[in-house]
Amino acid sequence: MLLVQLQTYAQTDTTSAHPTDSVAATAERTLTAADTTIRYRINGAYLGSIWSDLKYTVARPAHWKGKDYVRLGIVLGTAGGLMGLDYEIKQLFARNHTNFWTSTANQLEPFGNAYSPYLVGGMYLAGVIAKDRKLEHISLMTAKSLLISTLIYTFTKSVVRRGRPSYYNDPFVYNAPFSMDKFHTSFPSGHMLTVTSVATALAEAYGEDHPWVPWVTYSIAIATGTTRLYHERHWASDVWLGASLGYFVTKGIYKRHKALEKKKALKALQMY
Repeated sequence: MLLVQLQTYAQTDTTSAHPTDSVAATAERTLTAADTTIRYRINGAYLGSIWSDLKYTVARPAHWKGKDYVRLGIVLGTAGGLMGLDYEIKQLFARNHTNFWTSTANQLEPFGNAYSPYLVGGMYLAGVIAKDRKLEHISLMTAKSLLISTLIYTFTKSVVRRGRPSYYNDPFVYNAPFSMDKFHTSFPSGHMLTVTSVATALAEAYGEDHPWVPWVTYSIAIATGTTRLYHERHWASDVWLGASLGYFVTKGIYKRHKALEKKKALKALQMY
C-alpha cells in the first residue's frame, strides 16, 4: 500500500510541474523585432528579392483558389462593362472641358509618371540620411512593387495594342501584337498603374497605424486616373485595368513579405 501511495504522489507531483515548465519555456521563447521583421537595404539580398517576387507574381495564378477567381471575375466583369461604355464616357468628358478642369488635370496628371517615382526616391534618401530603417525599407518595398508591376504592364502593353482615344473614336480598334507605333498604346493605363502601385504600397505600410493614409493615397490615384480620361489618353477600361494590375501585384508582394517574416519568426522559435 505504501508503495502504491508513493507512486501516486510521484505521478501527481510530475503532472503539476508541467505548467511551470511551460511558462518558463514560453518566457525563453520571447521574440525580438530582429526575429520577426525583414528590413531591406540596397544589397544583394534586396536585388535577389526582386527576382524572387517577380517569379512569385508571375507564377501565382497557377496557385489561385476560389476567392482569387472571384476577384478575377469582378475585375474582368467590370472591365467588360466599362468597355461597353468607353465611347460614352469619352464623350462625357469631351463635353465638359473647362479652363478650371484643364488646369486641375494638368496639376494632378504627373502623379502617374513623375511625382510618384520622385516620392519613392525622396523617401529612400530621407530614410538613409535620417537613419530611419523603417522608412528606408518601405521606400525599397514600394520601389520593388512598382518595378514588378511595371514589367508586367510593359509586356501586356506590347501584346495588347489598343488604339488610344486621342486617335480613335472606336474603343475596339486594335493592332497586331508587338507593333511599335504610338497610336496603339492605350491598354492598360501606365499612369494609373504607377500611382496605384505606390498608393497601395503606402497604404500597406502605414494604413494600420494611420487609417487616413489609404484614403489620401487612393484618392490621389483615382484623381490621377480621371485626368487620363479627361485628356483622352485612355479609355475608362484601360484605367480600371491599370489600377487593378497595380493594386493586386503590390498586395501580393506585401502578402509574400509578411509570409517570409512569419517563416523567419517560426525559425527563430525553433532555435531556442
